[in-house]
Amino acid sequence: MYRDSNSDPHNGMPMHGFGPEMMHQGSPHVEIRPPPHHQRLEHQELPEHQKEVLREDVILPGGQKLAQGSDKYALYGALEDLNMMEMRDQHEKLKRRRRINCIPALNSLFLPWVLFLIVYSLASFWVHYVAPVFTWVLNTSIVLFCVGYAYRAFKDPNTRPDVAFYPTYLAISFLLAVSLGWLLGDLNFWFNMHPAYNIEHLGTYLNVNPSQQTTQSGQVMATRGKRYQDAGKVYFDHKVKLDLNRSMSFKMGDLYCVAPIVDPTCKGTCGFDFWAVGINCCAEDVSDFRCGEYNNPAAKSGLRLMYDEQRPNFRLAVLEAEGVHKIVSTHPIFFHWLADPVKELEHVKRKGYKGFVLLMIVSFFFSAMCSYLALKWARDNFKVID
Repeated sequence: MYRDSNSDPHNGMPMHGFGPEMMHQGSPHVEIRPPPHHQRLEHQELPEHQKEVLREDVILPGGQKLAQGSDKYALYGALEDLNMMEMRDQHEKLKRRRRINCIPALNSLFLPWVLFLIVYSLASFWVHYVAPVFTWVLNTSIVLFCVGYAYRAFKDPNTRPDVAFYPTYLAISFLLAVSLGWLLGDLNFWFNMHPAYNIEHLGTYLNVNPSQQTTQSGQVMATRGKRYQDAGKVYFDHKVKLDLNRSMSFKMGDLYCVAPIVDPTCKGTCGFDFWAVGINCCAEDVSDFRCGEYNNPAAKSGLRLMYDEQRPNFRLAVLEAEGVHKIVSTHPIFFHWLADPVKELEHVKRKGYKGFVLLMIVSFFFSAMCSYLALKWARDNFKVID
């Protein structure tokens, strides 16, 4: 049966449960359906920290009413505001992350470390030995530069705290690096490298008899130490040994031990100017010398004592030996008794180089740790790090 369109109150329009009232004016053939209830923006569930508490009743489209105090739904327009706020927050986070991983952060890690190594190397090794004035001037210039940089970093009143973070951190790091580098470099130089460099510049003597020597005229006389004042490494005659029965010690905090180096076949006038020395390796009241390679039959050499601060105490021990054993030492020279002076000299230099390598590694990790902690503190306290 056909229905007359003129008599149809809905003018023949299709009915799908929404009715003609849901259609736009001017578009009689377009049917518009709203989204399901659970997909509408005003009905979407928000995280707890984004929920808004209503201060008055709100009527939503469709007749649903939100009572005062409800926090379940966001008002119309609130989602857009929340999205904008989230975008700005993400932008700030990305901005901070990008700033922290840029060149200033790398400078805070590497520049203090490199500065420490430069100052330490200048104060510790060959340049300090051959050009001490130049080394002092150069290191002093570096220190003054760091002081000037620190003055500018701390005295600029127009800089925001977040902008001044990197200059302030670098100023403190520079001052700490140059101070420690100069101090530790000097210690390594005077205790390891300087004695080794001095011995390398002294003379080497072979087949030395410490008790007697024969002059060009054929006269036999006692060997005197003043003839070997420039000796650095001495290789003695194969008959030479330590006279342990005439050893002596002198106590000045530490125990300074000495024993004469003699030719046991010497008869008549014999010299006692060559002495083996050591610290805390003998008895205080009896002749009991156990320093160096005293019990090595192959030990027939001496490496010159180069620590000037120890020499007076060894000289006092020799004076005691002269009084107790009734001997005379006019010009005593002090040596470390051993079999291979060259090997011992290389060991002393290697000790200085090992100290440099160890400090290079330790200082890098120390700089990395300080840089990480400083950047973490800045990120927690500043929104933007310039």
